[in-house]
Parts: sequence; C-alpha cells; structure tokens
Amino acid sequence: MLINNYKPKYPVQTLEKSIDILLCLKESASSEGMSIAEINEKLNLGKSVIHRILDTLYAYRFVEKTSEGYSLGWGLYDIAQVIPEKHHLSETSYKKIMERLCNYFKETINLGVYSNGEVVIICKIEPDRRLRSSVAVGERQPLYATALGKQFLASFTKEEVKTYFESFQLEKLTERTIVNLDEMYTELRKVKTEGYALDNEEYCDGLICTAVPVYDFQGKITAAMSISVPYGRYTAEKMEEIIKELKKAAMELSDFLGYQGI
Repeated sequence: MLINNYKPKYPVQTLEKSIDILLCLKESASSEGMSIAEINEKLNLGKSVIHRILDTLYAYRFVEKTSEGYSLGWGLYDIAQVIPEKHHLSETSYKKIMERLCNYFKETINLGVYSNGEVVIICKIEPDRRLRSSVAVGERQPLYATALGKQFLASFTKEEVKTYFESFQLEKLTERTIVNLDEMYTELRKVKTEGYALDNEEYCDGLICTAVPVYDFQGKITAAMSISVPYGRYTAEKMEEIIKELKKAAMELSDFLGYQGI
C-alpha cells in the first residue's frame, strides 16, 4: 500500500515484488494461505520469481509454509509488535485503561495512531454483547471521516489540513461525511475548543464514535482513544458521560507517557 500514492524515486523492483507478494498473502481469504500458482494468478510475476522470493522470505520467517502453499509468518509480527513502543505506547500502558472503560460502558473502545495520512487501529476492546462495532486491529481508517482521525487533523496547521484535502480523494462514505474544506475547518475548531471529536455516522451508518487525544511527554498527540456506540444506544446523557470518562482515561494514559500538561 503506497503512502498517499507516493512513487519512490529509486524503486527496487525485487523489493516491490516482495511487498506485493506479502500484501497478496495478507488479503488471502484462506487461513492456509495461497499457492504459488494462486499468487501468480493475481500478480503475474512468474512462478519462478515468486518461488525465489518466497524462499528468501521464508528464511527470515516473514512467510510460513502451509498445506496450501504459503502464509504470512511470525517474523512480521516480531517487527510489528515493537512499533507502538517506538511511539512510547505499550500494551501494558493502555490495555487496562481501555478494559475499564469497556466494562463501564459496555461499548467498544479503540486506540488509534497516525500513519501516513490515516489512522491505524492498534487496539480494540469489545463488550460481550451482540450489537457492537466491527473494527479490526490493524485496520486503516481515513482522518476526515472518523473521530480518531479528526483528533489528528486538529493537530495539523491550517495549511497542512488544506494539503491533506488536496492530496487525498475524499469520498462521502455516508450522507454525513464532511468533504468540504471550509466545513472541516469549522469542525476542527470545534474539536480543539471542546477537547473531543465526534463521528456522527460519518464513517459508517448507524455508528457514532467519540474520540479524545492522548499526549506524550513532549506534549504532542501520540494516539487517540475512542468509544463506538450504535446509534440506538447513543443518548445525550450517555454522550456527556462518555466525554467525561473518555477524557479522564486519555489523561491517565497521557500521564503514564510522561505528559506534563494541565
């Protein structure tokens, strides 16, 4: 997945082919992965090329051999799991806080970080109830249509927000999605003033999300925490309590990360 359709100046074809193969395996519907023939059918790289690349990836545990062929390997996980800690976030710092919120509201709690113009969900805690948010860990979401994303957009300068709008193709995902720049400026001023962001069925019909920022020791937003609530369970009274408890939880996590703000 290219960063905002960025084209590398000095592309390495073998590396690009390796990445294409990993992404192809990521999208595989089968838990047993894909055969070389299936990969070639999608990518048309040639079976011998695919075999050589997979053999190298296997040596580094980036892929595993299965009864069907190949699947993603644990070597990728070893790399991925240290990324939150590089951003001063560790599972021990946020999971208990999120679990407490989930138990209190009986709603889905999400934690997202900024990555190349999008939000990546790094943790979710779900309640034991039938109707709930279906967000997945690792899922990438747009900044402009989500409460988590608006928190990061609110930390941008006005010029940076304008550049973001010009760089990305913004779709109206629902009737409520904001795709007008002036309307977004107004929305982000509200986020800064009130200290929380709201996704009022802008990303997904029937789902309302509220998000607040998490700050690091430098006072910079390092993550955002949100609560996702089905429309039918979202009342004015519940919204008020969600904002209060969410801000409290985010500040607790910010304090853990060394934030010195008031």
